[in-house]
Amino acid sequence: MRDELLTFLANQTDFFDPEKLSEVFTASYLAQRFSLKRNTASHYLNQLVAQGVLVKINTRPVYFLHKKTFSQQFFPLSANEYESVAQLLGDGGPEPERPDHFSLLIGHDESLKKPIEQLKTALFYPDGGLPLLITGDSGTGKSYMANLMHAFAISEGLLADDAPFISFNCAQYASNPELLAANLFGYAKGAFTGAQTDRQGAFEAANGGMLFLDEVHRLNAEGQEKLFTWLDRKEIYRVGETAQGRPVATRLVFATTEELHSTFLTTFLRRIPILVTLPDLQSRSRQEKEALILLFFWLEAKKLAVRLALTPRLMQVLNHFVYRGNVGELKNAVKYTVAASWAKQRGGEELVVGIQHLPEKIAAAIPASGEPLAVEENLIVEPQTSLAWLLRSRDPTRGVIYDAQCQVLALYEQWMSGHADWEEVRKRMGEAIEGLFDRLIFDNRDTTDSPMLLLTTQQVREEFYRLEKQFNIQFNGNCIYALSHYLVHRSRSTPSRLSQERIRSLDDFLAQKYPLLYRFCQAIITALTQKLDIEPQRIDALLLVLWLHQSGAISQPHVTRAVILAHGYATASSIANVANRLLKNHLFESFDMPLDVTPEAIARQVMDYIESNTLASGVMILVDMGSLNAIHHHFQRRVSTPVAIVNNVSTSMALYVGERILRGDLIEDIAHEVSDDLPVEHQIFWPQANRPRVILTTCVTGLGAATNLCTLLKASIPETLGIDVIACDYDTLSNGQEGALAFNRYEMLAVVGTFDPHLPAVPWISLDSLIAGDGHAQLMRIFGDIATPEQIDEINNLLLKNFSLRRVIESVTILDTSKVLNQVEQFVLRYEHLAGCQIPNDRKVALYVHISCLIERLIRNASPASYAGRQCPESELADIKQAFSVIESSYSVKIPAVELCYIHNILTLETEFIPQDQEF
Repeated sequence: MRDELLTFLANQTDFFDPEKLSEVFTASYLAQRFSLKRNTASHYLNQLVAQGVLVKINTRPVYFLHKKTFSQQFFPLSANEYESVAQLLGDGGPEPERPDHFSLLIGHDESLKKPIEQLKTALFYPDGGLPLLITGDSGTGKSYMANLMHAFAISEGLLADDAPFISFNCAQYASNPELLAANLFGYAKGAFTGAQTDRQGAFEAANGGMLFLDEVHRLNAEGQEKLFTWLDRKEIYRVGETAQGRPVATRLVFATTEELHSTFLTTFLRRIPILVTLPDLQSRSRQEKEALILLFFWLEAKKLAVRLALTPRLMQVLNHFVYRGNVGELKNAVKYTVAASWAKQRGGEELVVGIQHLPEKIAAAIPASGEPLAVEENLIVEPQTSLAWLLRSRDPTRGVIYDAQCQVLALYEQWMSGHADWEEVRKRMGEAIEGLFDRLIFDNRDTTDSPMLLLTTQQVREEFYRLEKQFNIQFNGNCIYALSHYLVHRSRSTPSRLSQERIRSLDDFLAQKYPLLYRFCQAIITALTQKLDIEPQRIDALLLVLWLHQSGAISQPHVTRAVILAHGYATASSIANVANRLLKNHLFESFDMPLDVTPEAIARQVMDYIESNTLASGVMILVDMGSLNAIHHHFQRRVSTPVAIVNNVSTSMALYVGERILRGDLIEDIAHEVSDDLPVEHQIFWPQANRPRVILTTCVTGLGAATNLCTLLKASIPETLGIDVIACDYDTLSNGQEGALAFNRYEMLAVVGTFDPHLPAVPWISLDSLIAGDGHAQLMRIFGDIATPEQIDEINNLLLKNFSLRRVIESVTILDTSKVLNQVEQFVLRYEHLAGCQIPNDRKVALYVHISCLIERLIRNASPASYAGRQCPESELADIKQAFSVIESSYSVKIPAVELCYIHNILTLETEFIPQDQEF
C-alpha cells in the first residue's frame, strides 16, 4: 500500500499547479482512492512527512506532495512542512551552480541574447578585455547593463571583489573641454589656476575596475580625441603632464542615445571594436513586456510587504501602452500605480490595483486598447513568492513545453508500473506532443517572421532532406515547421529539472523499440544543436521519436506519395496540414514557392523529391497554376517512378486525392477522375528505365487466391533483391487492361498462376509446376542475372518449403487443409475409375488447388452464375458429378453445372477463367 500511494503521489506531483490546487493531494481523496479510513490515511501520510518523503502544506484542506518529485520538477525544498503554498513557493532558492547575473535579466534568452553575448565577449577578452559602446534610446537600460557587467566580472573572477565601478557623465562637461580633461584624467599641481595639489581623475579612480562613460556623444571632437591615448596605449596623461604617461588598467564602457556616424569621429569609432545596441521596449516581445511589468509589481509587493491583486484590465492596458521612455518609464508607471492604490487602501492584507490607479497619461490611452481580455481573474502577486515561479507561471510558451515533457514522462511511468498498455500510452504521448506543437505554432504568430525562426526552419529542412535519404524514411512538411518552432522556443528556456533517471530509461526503451527512427532523431537533433548553437537536451530527441512515430514516419516502400506545390509563404503547407489532419494520415508533402521562382528551379526540386522516393508506386503532384503545370518541360532527367501532375489545387481536391490514395487507387485513375469532375488539367509520366522489377501472381479462382499466392512467393524471395510481387485479377490481366498498366509501371519478370494470361514477352510459370518442382528452373533463369549463387540457393530452398501442396492449399482456403486434401484425393480416384483414364500429375495439382477453392465457394454460396466456355459432353459431366458426390456428401453442398464445366476444362487441359472476382 505504501509503494502504491507513493507512486500515485509522485505521478500527480508532476502536474502540481499552485494556482489550481487539486483534491488528489488531500487525505480525504487518497483515503477514498486506496480504500482506507480517513484517520488511517492521515496517519500514513504524516509518517511519510516525518520521514522526509512527502511535503505537507498546512492549509485547509491539507495537501501532501511527493518531495523528491517536486524537487526534480521545480526546485529543491529545505523543509517538510509549510504553512501556505506561497511559503512553499518562496523556498525556491538559487541554483547551486555559480550564478550568471545576465541570466536574471528578463529577455536574456530573447531580445537581449545578442547584446549579452557581446558584453561577455568584451569582458572575457584577454589582457583587460575590449572597450565597447552601448547604444539605445533613453530608458533601455544602458547604465543598468554597465553595472551588471561590473558585478558579472567580479563573479567570474575577472575583477577583484573590491574592484571600483566609476560612472562618469560626459554631459556635465560638454561645454568645457578643459574641465572634462581635468576630471577625467586628473591634473598636476600648477597645471592651471587653482590646481594647488596633484589630483587623480576618473580613469585612475577606476584603475583595476571599470569606467563607465555615459552620454559620451556630448563630447566634442576635441574631447573624443583626448581618449585616443588610452584607447591606443592603455595610458593617460594628467593635465599639465607631458613627460611620462600613467598606465591605467581599467575596463572602459561607453554609452550613448545618439546615432553613431553623425555624432562620433570615424577615428573614435574604429577604436571601439564592439558596438552593442539595446532594443527599445516597443520592439521587445509581448511576453517580455509583461514579465517586466510583473517584476516591477513584485518589487513593490516586497517593498510594501503586502499582497497585490492586479486586475486583468490593468495588465492589458499596461502591456498595450507605448512607453517612449522605455523600461524606465514603465517602472515609474508601475510605482505610481501601486502608490495610488496604497494611498487609498492602506492597512489591508491585500492591495487591489486597477486602471483607476494608473497615471493620467496612460489612463487617457485606455480607449485605444480594444483587445479582448484573455483572463477574467485577478493576478495575485505575493511578496513571498519566488520571482522565478511568478514569471514562469505567466510564460505560456515555457510552461506548455515543460508541461508536455512532464506529461510524456508521467505516461511512461504509468506504462512502466503496468497501469496502461503501451499502444494506448504511445498514442496519448503523441497527442500531447502534437498539442504542444500546435500551441507553439498557433499561439506565437508574432514570431512567424523572426530571423531566428526563419534560420531554424531552413536548417531543419536541410537536415531532414539530407537524413531522409540516408535513413530511407519519409516525413511530411509539417514536421519541419513543428520542430523549428519547438527548437526556437525551447532554446529560450532554461534547462528544466526533469527526472534524468526517467529520461534515461525512456531513452533506452525507445532505442530498442524504434531503432531506425531513434537513430534518425538522434542524428537530426545532434546536427541541429551544433548548427544553431542550442544546448542539447536528451528529452528533445525522445519527443521527436514519439511524435514522428505518431505521424506515421516509417519506411513505406511501394506507396503512393503526394506533393502540393503552390506559390506563397505557406499556401502549400496550409493545404497539406489541413488535409493530413482531416485524413488522420500524413500523406502530403508541401513545397512553398516564391512568386518569382522559375519553372526550372521548381522542376529541379520536384526531380530531387522524385529521386528520393524511388520506391514509391507513384507520385501525385498537385500544383496551383499553369506555370507549375508546365514544369515537366524542364525535367532534365527521366522520372524513375510514375508521376501525375494536376493543376488548380485546393483543399477539397487534396482531400479527394488523399481519400483515393488511402483506398489504394492508382495515380492515373485518380488523375483521370479528378479531371472528369473538376475544371483541371493533368499529365502522367511513366518511367522509361530503371522501373521496379515485379512478378505478377494471378489465379482463375479469383483475386483472393492470387493475393495469397503473392504472399507465399514474397516469402520465397529475399528483400535485398528489390523484387516485388503483385497480385492481379486474371480477367482484367488476360484482357489487356491490367497488362498495359503493368507494362507502363514495371519491369515484369514473370507471371505465376493457375492459367497463362498470355502477356507478350513475359514468361509464365504455372502454379502446379512450382508445386511439382518443375517451375523452379524457370525462376532460376529469371533470377540468374540479378541474384548471386548464394541468393539463388536460398530462393530454391524457400520455394521448396513454401510451395508444397499443403502450403498452397492453406493459402487459398480457410477450410481444414487435411480434410480438403483427403476429399480431393477421393474425387480423383473415383473419377479415374469412372472415366477409365489416368489424370496427369500436373492436372492433379491444378485440381487440388481449384477444388479446394471450389468447396469454399459452395459453402459460401458464391459460385459464378454463368459459364462462358464451350459446351461440355453431358456424359463426361455426369462422371464428374458422380465422382464429386463424395465431396457433396461430406460438406452438405450441391455442385452446380457451371462448376462442373470448369472442372471439365481442367481435366481436358482447356482451363478457362471464371468471370467473377471471388476473394478468399
